[in-house]
Amino acid sequence: METCVLLAARSYDFTDDTGKNVKGVTLTYLTGDVEVSGERRGAFPMTINAPSEIATSLSTLPGVYDLDFKQRPGPKGRPVLQVVGVKFKAALDGMFKPAPAAAPQGS
Repeated sequence: METCVLLAARSYDFTDDTGKNVKGVTLTYLTGDVEVSGERRGAFPMTINAPSEIATSLSTLPGVYDLDFKQRPGPKGRPVLQVVGVKFKAALDGMFKPAPAAAPQGS
Protein backbone atom coordinates (compact mmCIF):
# COMPACT_ATOMS: atom_id res chain seq x y z
CA MET A 1 0.00 0.00 0.00
CA GLU A 2 1.07 3.54 -0.67
CA THR A 3 -0.16 6.55 1.28
CA CYS A 4 -1.58 9.15 -1.10
CA VAL A 5 -3.69 12.29 -1.05
CA LEU A 6 -6.78 11.32 -3.00
CA LEU A 7 -8.01 14.56 -4.54
CA ALA A 8 -11.04 13.52 -6.56
CA ALA A 9 -13.07 10.62 -7.90
CA ARG A 10 -15.31 10.57 -10.97
CA SER A 11 -17.52 7.56 -11.67
CA TYR A 12 -18.32 6.48 -15.21
CA ASP A 13 -20.80 4.04 -16.72
CA PHE A 14 -21.23 3.83 -20.49
CA THR A 15 -21.55 1.44 -23.41
CA ASP A 16 -18.53 1.34 -25.71
CA ASP A 17 -18.55 0.98 -29.51
CA THR A 18 -18.72 -2.81 -29.27
CA GLY A 19 -21.79 -2.74 -27.00
CA LYS A 20 -19.85 -3.65 -23.86
CA ASN A 21 -20.85 -1.88 -20.62
CA VAL A 22 -17.85 -0.10 -19.10
CA LYS A 23 -18.04 0.93 -15.42
CA GLY A 24 -15.45 2.29 -13.06
CA VAL A 25 -14.10 5.30 -11.26
CA THR A 26 -11.24 7.62 -12.20
CA LEU A 27 -9.10 8.64 -9.22
CA THR A 28 -6.89 11.74 -9.13
CA TYR A 29 -4.18 11.55 -6.49
CA LEU A 30 -0.80 12.77 -5.26
CA THR A 31 1.98 10.66 -3.81
CA GLY A 32 4.66 11.97 -1.47
CA ASP A 33 7.09 12.31 -4.38
CA VAL A 34 8.16 15.83 -5.29
CA GLU A 35 10.16 16.62 -8.42
CA VAL A 36 12.92 19.19 -8.02
CA SER A 37 14.95 18.97 -11.21
CA GLY A 38 14.76 20.41 -14.69
CA GLU A 39 11.62 22.17 -15.75
CA ARG A 40 9.34 20.08 -13.52
CA ARG A 41 9.10 21.16 -9.91
CA GLY A 42 6.54 20.18 -7.32
CA ALA A 43 3.98 17.43 -6.82
CA PHE A 44 2.11 16.45 -9.97
CA PRO A 45 -1.34 14.86 -9.77
CA MET A 46 -1.82 11.46 -11.39
CA THR A 47 -4.95 9.67 -12.52
CA ILE A 48 -5.82 5.99 -12.57
CA ASN A 49 -8.97 4.04 -13.32
CA ALA A 50 -10.32 1.62 -10.72
CA PRO A 51 -13.26 -0.77 -10.44
CA SER A 52 -16.55 0.95 -9.59
CA GLU A 53 -16.67 -0.89 -6.23
CA ILE A 54 -13.76 1.29 -5.04
CA ALA A 55 -16.06 4.36 -5.05
CA THR A 56 -18.03 2.97 -2.09
CA SER A 57 -14.86 3.05 0.05
CA LEU A 58 -14.28 6.78 -0.52
CA SER A 59 -15.87 8.32 2.55
CA THR A 60 -14.15 11.72 2.45
CA LEU A 61 -12.63 13.56 -0.50
CA PRO A 62 -10.15 15.01 -0.65
CA GLY A 63 -8.46 12.89 1.96
CA VAL A 64 -5.45 10.78 2.84
CA TYR A 65 -5.82 7.14 1.81
CA ASP A 66 -3.70 4.03 1.58
CA LEU A 67 -4.00 2.84 -2.01
CA ASP A 68 -3.34 -0.81 -2.76
CA PHE A 69 -1.86 -1.19 -6.24
CA LYS A 70 -1.40 -4.35 -8.29
CA GLN A 71 0.29 -4.95 -11.62
CA ARG A 72 -1.22 -7.06 -14.37
CA PRO A 73 -0.04 -7.79 -17.89
CA GLY A 74 -1.41 -5.37 -20.46
CA PRO A 75 -1.10 -5.16 -24.22
CA LYS A 76 2.09 -6.78 -25.53
CA GLY A 77 2.94 -7.96 -22.00
CA ARG A 78 3.63 -4.49 -20.65
CA PRO A 79 2.65 -3.97 -17.00
CA VAL A 80 -0.55 -2.09 -16.21
CA LEU A 81 -1.01 -0.62 -12.75
CA GLN A 82 -4.44 -0.95 -11.14
CA VAL A 83 -5.96 0.00 -7.79
CA VAL A 84 -7.39 -3.02 -5.98
CA GLY A 85 -8.19 -1.43 -2.61
CA VAL A 86 -8.33 1.81 -0.64
CA LYS A 87 -8.30 2.54 3.08
CA PHE A 88 -9.21 5.93 4.55
CA LYS A 89 -6.59 7.40 6.89
CA ALA A 90 -7.34 11.10 7.48
CA ALA A 91 -9.40 14.07 6.31
CA LEU A 92 -7.84 17.28 5.12
CA ASP A 93 -10.00 19.41 7.41
CA GLY A 94 -9.94 23.14 6.84
CA MET A 95 -7.81 22.92 3.72
CA PHE A 96 -10.63 22.52 1.19
CA LYS A 97 -14.12 24.02 1.15
CA PRO A 98 -17.16 22.91 -0.86
CA ALA A 99 -17.78 25.02 -3.95
CA PRO A 100 -20.86 27.23 -3.73
CA ALA A 101 -23.94 25.94 -5.52
CA ALA A 102 -24.31 27.24 -9.05
CA ALA A 103 -26.94 29.94 -9.49
CA PRO A 104 -29.96 28.88 -11.54
CA GLN A 105 -29.75 30.03 -15.14
CA GLY A 106 -31.99 32.89 -16.15
CA SER A 107 -31.76 34.58 -12.72
